[in-house]
Amino acid sequence: MTLSSHRPEPGSPSRRLSRMARGAGRLALGAALIVAAGAAANFGAAALRERADAPLETAGAPAARVEALRVVRVRGLSVETRRLGVVEPAREVSAAFDIAGTVVEVAAREGLRLEKGALIARLDTSRIEARIDELTAQRAVLEAQADLARRTADRQEALRERGFASDQRWDEARSETDRIAASIRQAEAGLAAARIDLAHAELRAPFAGEVAARRVDEGAVISAGAPVVELIETGRPRIRVGLPERAAARLAPGALVEVELTAGAGGLSAASSDPEARRLVAAVAALRPDIDPATRTRAALLDLLLPEGRSVAFGSTVEVIAEEWREANGFWLPLTALREGEKGLWTALIAVPDPDREGAYVARAAALEVLHVAQGEAFVRGALRDGELVVAAGAHKVAPGMPVDPMILPAVLDDAPGRGALAPDLIAGR
Repeated sequence: MTLSSHRPEPGSPSRRLSRMARGAGRLALGAALIVAAGAAANFGAAALRERADAPLETAGAPAARVEALRVVRVRGLSVETRRLGVVEPAREVSAAFDIAGTVVEVAAREGLRLEKGALIARLDTSRIEARIDELTAQRAVLEAQADLARRTADRQEALRERGFASDQRWDEARSETDRIAASIRQAEAGLAAARIDLAHAELRAPFAGEVAARRVDEGAVISAGAPVVELIETGRPRIRVGLPERAAARLAPGALVEVELTAGAGGLSAASSDPEARRLVAAVAALRPDIDPATRTRAALLDLLLPEGRSVAFGSTVEVIAEEWREANGFWLPLTALREGEKGLWTALIAVPDPDREGAYVARAAALEVLHVAQGEAFVRGALRDGELVVAAGAHKVAPGMPVDPMILPAVLDDAPGRGALAPDLIAGR
């Protein structure tokens, strides 16, 4: 009897299980290869990192000459902050008549500079003059009646004393005299009001300024309070800016503050890049006593002190430069002492005593965090101690573990440019 091998039929369950077994085997093999490759990469990276971090073998190497700075810990720094402000006129008004009438003359035009008391516009005064003539004539009539009433009262008094007139007639004569005197006073008051209206028929500038807009022309019939022109005071530009409460509390009326005009303001072109040409000085005029609930700032009003011949467009923006004190423990280092590290940190080289050689120094790396940069210096904190020697220059030719010969630089005063001014109590407490 001959035995023949049994082959599963295509599509049978055993055939499908066989294919699934072979596919699973291939997947397991691929996964094993990936894991092996990852382990090899991690091992290689760790080895490279250890070699990079390991001190160099420098036995017998000459010490590198470097400039070093002895650091001093400070407990705060003064940071220059910039706040955006808007230039506005110190005074502006919508000039208007306080009486109604017909405009017969408008002397002011847009852009015209007016002195205080200069004529802006004039109303038709014919009705007011007619009213004055009417009240003048009425007063003359009343004065004539008053003279007759006084004579009548005197005669009635004489007749009463001789018994030829009653007390009633004498009382009536005196009452008529008093009534006419009151009418005269009423006419005089009306005359005074008419003369005031006549004077107010001429609208004059309440202060020296420039006409920003003209609202009416000749022939217009206007009501009391209708704007005729918009007048702004150009001689005293003012800056309105919101400052943090602590920064505003350090200001006092009369204090001087630096400001910087934005491009396009004050006759500057957009291409102007000279900061000195844009920097001006402003004096603190007033501080609002309240805090804006939306911005949590206090509004400060600054009078802009413009040089002769300079002007600033109202509504333009300026940057108000203020010093803000921040509490922070750290050190000031020159930027040349810093090298970029890992994960956003920076490093600096420190010259520390060599434990194997008396009087010798070796370089050691210290990880630092930069908190503030200003004018070539950085305020840092990290693995530094007060009084340590930091390599300030020449760090590019030194590696951790190398012998160094530090040349100690003189200390820099803490109120030097870029460091801000330390609070007096902090200087004394160092």
